[in-house]
Amino acid sequence: MSKVFRKSDVCLNCDTPLRPDDNYCPHCGQENNTHKIPVKHIVLETFEDFFHFDTKLWNTIKTTFARPGKITVDYLEGKRARYVPPVKFYIFISFIFFLLLGKLSDHAIDGSNKKRSGVKNLEQTASITLNELLGNKKIYYSSDSSEVRLVGLEFTSIDNLQQQLKRLKTAPDRVIDSLLASEDIDTSKVSREKLRKMLSLIPESGKVFEKAKPAYVVYNKIRFETKEEYEQFKEDVRDYSDEQVDSLLRSKGETVNWFNRQMLKKLAKFDMKNKDDIKELTHAILKSISLTMFIMMPLTAILLLLIFYRRKYYYEHLIFSIHIHTIFFLILSFVLAIQVFVSDSFGEKLWLWVFLICLIYLVLSLKHNYLQSWRKTIMKFLLMAVPYLFISLLLTFFAVLYGFLA
Repeated sequence: MSKVFRKSDVCLNCDTPLRPDDNYCPHCGQENNTHKIPVKHIVLETFEDFFHFDTKLWNTIKTTFARPGKITVDYLEGKRARYVPPVKFYIFISFIFFLLLGKLSDHAIDGSNKKRSGVKNLEQTASITLNELLGNKKIYYSSDSSEVRLVGLEFTSIDNLQQQLKRLKTAPDRVIDSLLASEDIDTSKVSREKLRKMLSLIPESGKVFEKAKPAYVVYNKIRFETKEEYEQFKEDVRDYSDEQVDSLLRSKGETVNWFNRQMLKKLAKFDMKNKDDIKELTHAILKSISLTMFIMMPLTAILLLLIFYRRKYYYEHLIFSIHIHTIFFLILSFVLAIQVFVSDSFGEKLWLWVFLICLIYLVLSLKHNYLQSWRKTIMKFLLMAVPYLFISLLLTFFAVLYGFLA
């Protein structure tokens, strides 16, 4: 839409007389426009801008999927008017991606909270694994899909824990399968037999049960026996000096160092059994990860410059990097939308296929953008895969850590 000047006889800024053909004041340079714009004009201008953006967005998305790599080639050749600018396109799609990712994490937290809704007072519960009940150390992870020692039980008292164990020892297969499934362990005959055998080895009483009592855990060995002590600590720790935090770490048998000090300060502010606190922490981490992408894209461009060195100008690789990350977010947003609005279980089944599609799309884009043979393209793709994976994991780690500490 061409600009329409609604003119005045005098400059509204400095009162200089103006001629009918003066679009700007010759004295102060202010635009000769009364800004008394009819509502009709505002509505038409708004719709024109919207559909103008919508047309560019549609052209960008259509070309993106129909011809991988073409929007980068066109942009570098100066054919830019038909597409959404790379940075604007990235910001628009990444906003949708992280919004959907936040929604999905909220749903997962709410679902996890519902699974534990049978416990009346979550603040006074504790958990213990079967391996700990046998007097061994806690196991946090195993690559064995039938590792039943990882199975944990939540309880409100020692009597409550002993009653659960007694029921499980004679429980039918469906109850055992439900317990295994809650821990993401295979619900096979082998797993059931392993679990039943382990349950039979757990004594009905002993020192383990004496130690297994609910407590208000803040961080590792930092725990309190009563709610009053816990609440008082959470209120006081905000004003603790580093010396006071270190003193508390020593008194509880924790190593005194910067990391433990920061972890204690931050975890003291959150109740990890409160879904609102967990959501707040998750959103902070996701925000931190979204910001690291502004580091990831330039680093990827450097990697492309080193591997596809025939293109000497850095900005060419940067445009490709921005486009490819935007497209990845666009594809992943599609699956996230299915999980959030259609079916979570169906969406989960799509992730493997989506990652394969992203890899294939990247190879096709590299081929069409850098115009090298398939053999060279695939070799260079494999060459950049390892450092790219390392950089992305490293940045994600620091993003999670920064998001938590910040």
